[in-house]
Amino acid sequence: MAPQKFNPDLKSNGALSTNRLSRRNFLAGVGLFAGSFSLLASGCTQVVEPTSEQPETNNSANKDKKPVPSENFITTFGEGMGKHGHVKIGLLTSPDKIEDIYVVESRETKGIGDVCMEKLSKLIVDNQTLNVDMITGATLSSVAFVQAVDEALKKSQLDAEEFKKKDKAVLSIPEKPEPSYDVVVVGAGGAGLTASICAAVKGCKVLLLEKLGVLGGSTALSGGEMAVPQNWIQEHSGIEDSPEKLAEDMLKGGDYKGDPELVKVIANGVKDAADWLTYEGGVSWEHNLLFFGGHSVKRSIIPKGHIGNAMTTALTDRTRSLDNLTVLSGVKATELKADANGMIEGITVQEVSSGDVFNISTKAVVLSCGGFGANADKRTEANAEFGKQFNATTSVGAMGDGLDMAQAIGAETIDMELIQTYPICDIETGALLYLDDMRLDERTVMFNKEGKRFVEELERRDVLSKAILSQTDEIAYEIWDQDAADETKVVDIHSDEYENLTSRKLCVTANTIEEACEPFGIDAAALKETLTTWNNAVDSGKDEEFNYRGEMHKIQTPPYYIMVYKPAVHYTMGGLHINTEAEVLDTNQKAIKGLYAAGEVAGHKMGANRLGSTSMADIYTFGRIAGDNAADFALGK
Repeated sequence: MAPQKFNPDLKSNGALSTNRLSRRNFLAGVGLFAGSFSLLASGCTQVVEPTSEQPETNNSANKDKKPVPSENFITTFGEGMGKHGHVKIGLLTSPDKIEDIYVVESRETKGIGDVCMEKLSKLIVDNQTLNVDMITGATLSSVAFVQAVDEALKKSQLDAEEFKKKDKAVLSIPEKPEPSYDVVVVGAGGAGLTASICAAVKGCKVLLLEKLGVLGGSTALSGGEMAVPQNWIQEHSGIEDSPEKLAEDMLKGGDYKGDPELVKVIANGVKDAADWLTYEGGVSWEHNLLFFGGHSVKRSIIPKGHIGNAMTTALTDRTRSLDNLTVLSGVKATELKADANGMIEGITVQEVSSGDVFNISTKAVVLSCGGFGANADKRTEANAEFGKQFNATTSVGAMGDGLDMAQAIGAETIDMELIQTYPICDIETGALLYLDDMRLDERTVMFNKEGKRFVEELERRDVLSKAILSQTDEIAYEIWDQDAADETKVVDIHSDEYENLTSRKLCVTANTIEEACEPFGIDAAALKETLTTWNNAVDSGKDEEFNYRGEMHKIQTPPYYIMVYKPAVHYTMGGLHINTEAEVLDTNQKAIKGLYAAGEVAGHKMGANRLGSTSMADIYTFGRIAGDNAADFALGK
């Protein structure tokens, strides 16, 4: 594309102005990074259609230093391959510098990819270099953005190679932490955002820390579905449910190895947590429920857009409205400080980019920094069955840092050997596959390479995973038809993932069963027999083979969709031992005064297996408890 002259008279298209939330996935073009990073795909669509003439740039990262319009300014365009497709940028240059960068098209994750690109844009323009650090937690978005700028720079009036040779520019935190806070919260996923807001609303001076370059943690990369008994959709649909039913499902689903008292707290508190998310957090919801394996009824509400980052971006916006709450990313907690009586009195933190260390005094700390699913060595130490042979779905930050810090001052860990895989994951990257919502919408049949069903589709995650791993090549498949696609809109909602998988031939759409099976080497004749049996069961209303617990639908309308998958490590049930007040216990079962934990870092709630959508129930229920109690402790109440 030829360079375009800058036209100051045209209205700005802006950057990232139109949002369409969707699920997320990796693209084949960035597959080479899969071995180096444990990534879980997530996403939203943010598109600005380029006009035939160059718009006035409006990059928010550089809004205070807008270039003066000049005939010597030109704009070139470049593309890079991100998590969810092509990232397209426009680059405005003068004869001797980069003036501005704006995003033309992107489907990177809202709250992650867009934040990453804004930070990198400022870093490149302010330092006039392409030699920049990637944003941790958004590596593939970073690579895509820098690739796009590089391509645009090569088309410009500047020497791209010279910009690569300049000194490396690294991000620095916008402000240094103060010497003292009432409450420090470590980890800015769903639990940490919630705890920090609750503590700040109670009047505490709060510091929220995130070691990655972006906020949201594993919550932002999740589907965000939340098990809520007696929710408003159940009431309108006539579905009978209760906290007691949820508690029993969770305990049974975890083989009764979870703490009944902790489970009861979640079951009794999650409806209030959902209301809090709505009215305090600004989260909006879809108007349907999902039915996760192991639940006795359909009860899982879904954030608008079917994605967890809809929750974390709303909560991030709420943090910005609180003057007594400071949020710092790129800052890692390294050590907890306790006095002679074992009471929390401080925390040591380190700026990741500079290595600068800060000692902060505080009256209370909330650990909300996730589990250890991304740490293959720690997984192997805890349970070699879930070691390096598995990819992981979790945030790259889920390394177990909080466990190490707390254990160093005497905290007890519990259930560390209990690790969960998610059954429906990308066979190459380990990313969660959200086309699997089709199964949760009760519209798929699972089968193996031999074309045979081998398990009930709505079984527990651990049951499904073990069943899949016992099949040929340790993989399995799902099939659905066009009626299911039309009625559920799942393929439309997750179009980025569908396009990704289709491009890599991990999902096939075809007008006949034979055509859909051929690329996978599936026994098509056997699959047709399987579907005949299934469709007959739909007519009779009874699944004689596996006693399917959901509503059955026929699969008979072409085109047919087949997707392949295998399990990946998804959740670590073990962690810090807490009580019902979210206080961390020491090895003598005594509460460590001033130390609280919420979310995956805290164990003994899910037992041997976590039911789908109970993590969101946990993090927002115990996130509120931890934030409230930490604030009360800090304020001497």
